[in-house]
Amino acid sequence: MTKYIIWEEQGKWRGCLQGSPDQQVQGESFEELQLKLRQLCRGQIGDKSSTLRKIA
Repeated sequence: MTKYIIWEEQGKWRGCLQGSPDQQVQGESFEELQLKLRQLCRGQIGDKSSTLRKIA
């Protein structure tokens, strides 16, 4: 299960994946932020699998 850290800052929603605070996303609404966090999570999973393919 992926965990997110979410906060509101200056009227915008911000968040990151737990353990990856350097990869933050921002949204105008909570729903937009959720979408961007899901995309970020999928991107990280994709990066890991492509790295494994390169090593193998």
